Amino acid sequence: MSQLTFILYACVNFTILFCVSAHNLIHKSNNDNNDRYNYYLPAYAVASEASSLLNSTLCEEELLNFRNAVDQRILWSLRVLDSSGEFQSGFLYGNNYWLGSRIQCFDTMNTASLQISKRHLLNNTLYRDLQKEIPPFKVNYFAAHFKHNSTLQYHINVPNEDVMTLGLCLPASCSANDISFILEKIFRDRIFLISDLYSVDFKLIQVKNLKNDYEWLTSGAIFICVILLLSIFMVIIGTIYDIFVNRKCSNKKSRINNKHCIIISMYINYLLKILNCDLDEETVIQEMEIETASLKKSRIGKILLCFSVFTNTKIIFNTELHANTLPVIHGLKFLSTFCLIIGHGVVYMIEYIDNKVWSWKFMTDVILINVPVTVDTFFFLSGLLVSYIYIKNKTDKDQKQLFSYRAKINEFFIFVIRRFIRLTPAYMTVLAISQLSSTWFDKTSPFFIKEVPHETCSKYWWRNLFYINNLFSFKTMLESTYKIFKFFFLLKCMSWSWYLSADMQFFMIGIALLILSTIYFHMAAFILGTLLISSIVLIGYFSYIYEFVPTLDEQYRLLDELYFPPWLRISPYIIGIITGYILTQLNGKLNLKKRTVILCWCFSSACNIITLLSLYDRLKVSILASAIYMSLHRVFWAVGIAWIVIACATQHGGIVYQILSFKGWVPFSRLTYSAYLLNPIIVHSLRLQSEKSVHFEFLPMLTLCTGYFVFIYICSYVLSLIAEAPYILLMRETMQANNRRKM
Repeated sequence: MSQLTFILYACVNFTILFCVSAHNLIHKSNNDNNDRYNYYLPAYAVASEASSLLNSTLCEEELLNFRNAVDQRILWSLRVLDSSGEFQSGFLYGNNYWLGSRIQCFDTMNTASLQISKRHLLNNTLYRDLQKEIPPFKVNYFAAHFKHNSTLQYHINVPNEDVMTLGLCLPASCSANDISFILEKIFRDRIFLISDLYSVDFKLIQVKNLKNDYEWLTSGAIFICVILLLSIFMVIIGTIYDIFVNRKCSNKKSRINNKHCIIISMYINYLLKILNCDLDEETVIQEMEIETASLKKSRIGKILLCFSVFTNTKIIFNTELHANTLPVIHGLKFLSTFCLIIGHGVVYMIEYIDNKVWSWKFMTDVILINVPVTVDTFFFLSGLLVSYIYIKNKTDKDQKQLFSYRAKINEFFIFVIRRFIRLTPAYMTVLAISQLSSTWFDKTSPFFIKEVPHETCSKYWWRNLFYINNLFSFKTMLESTYKIFKFFFLLKCMSWSWYLSADMQFFMIGIALLILSTIYFHMAAFILGTLLISSIVLIGYFSYIYEFVPTLDEQYRLLDELYFPPWLRISPYIIGIITGYILTQLNGKLNLKKRTVILCWCFSSACNIITLLSLYDRLKVSILASAIYMSLHRVFWAVGIAWIVIACATQHGGIVYQILSFKGWVPFSRLTYSAYLLNPIIVHSLRLQSEKSVHFEFLPMLTLCTGYFVFIYICSYVLSLIAEAPYILLMRETMQANNRRKM
């Protein structure tokens, strides 16, 4: 009996000991699982740390509810957790985006059932119990930006490449400050697995609540919207007026006697002459005065016609060119714009690419490093057109005009004012759009925005208005609000608009020298040559003292020193002025032997090829060789383009002339200015509204950039109708009225 009692006692104790051990193992297993969630899942880690940081707030309560629901595998909590970002592969190659899904986060509160058949709906475990599927509280999507200091990640030395973005789907009762407080604690305790795996620490920059509360409208956005809507309203009214007048013109019997029809036809022919560079404004105005002397036109009607979509579209898409124009200009502008947009598409998308290192290896050798030569092409074409049109018009006019210094000074200011009015309306419109879109995306985009026009343009818009923004520093290191570290910001408003300022400054220099050449030709030629040689010497000198090697990271480092200063970029413009003068002297005729023409083509091709490929292996180039290259590569490129223009203008172009003079390029060429203004805004906007980063692959990227090109030109057409063509016509009408009063 005693033995049986002992056996029963032993069995009971063993059973109790086994149950206690099992309970401890289960509890330990649960704790290990929870620790594992903390280790891998940032949203769960935030919820787990809430109790020790927040003081009995609704945010704390809902975060703990979320954590407990995850522990119990309740469906709504798993959906919320699945919407948050987590550690992604590719960190060593530059994947700093743990974004999750904002759309999925907000969709967790959507009570509408999936639109599929009932048979499948009943068998779908996701739609059996709405109480377990829908969160018991509202959720919101937060974006946390923080810097890492990992030395294991490959760095390509571009701005803010160590900034990471984490998307978090959390209770809407939590504020950005609450999430910031918790994340700082998590970063200090190095809870995340990646902290130990890659020996990395994190420093928080900011947490953004991406709920759109429309507060951005109170920061001056309403005023911008009103101005843009007024411009669109003027276009609508002008189009209605134009169509109404055109209906009268459709009657052949009344067309001759209808003064409105004469006005429309006259305006179209007038602007076409200007756009095709046939005549200068004064000559066309004199012709119009003769044609319209007998007409008493309505001033309001003339203003409305300037805003007509119908009239301006006919002007833009008209492909007829005057005999004295240079048709190859349109082809060069279109091809340069295409290359520029593709290059900008890649350059501006580098901020959103999650495999930066691989894309860098693929792109830097040929593509990105040579994008700036397209800008030099535009400088060359601008200088060419200024000199060609000015000298051509002066040659065609009566040379017996009396000389006067005051007249020459007035001529200079008239040219500058016309140029200002030609460029500024579209420029300021795009600046307003840039500021508006930046304000919007600053509140709604999860990405870290490097260029912040809503801050810079509100402070420095006057630099853009007076075309001097390229004379100020491009980049700056601003301290974050947390005073922990510094990060890179672009200080310019519309950073790509440096080109417009440089072009305006070059125009003023060029037109001043052209006017001077009508009095003292040799002095003007000497000054022009001195400027060219000085620019070549200066860029070589600065390149050498800054120890520049032409890689893309070095270009970023020395933007203010070597890329933007106008005195270092003027050489292609001067080559363009010289080329324009040569064309006017040749007058379309250049008698050369076939062998000489072939040698010239070989020399031109060599200049362009040397510029593009001479520094293929850039890391092996010495500082001295790099300085020589920087001194001469823009001149070589411009000389190569100059021969193409001269050959095509003197019937030595062959197939190159046939390609570049294709009439289909003409409408695209007329939209080049608007396309240049808009392309970075569109690239940034299409990426900032996305909730995913970009994974670089050649064919998908090429397709994407081609799509950008098409969309940019559609938007350019709209911008031209609203803010470019109407103001050109208004300027011409004002000049005509002034000349008529003088007479």
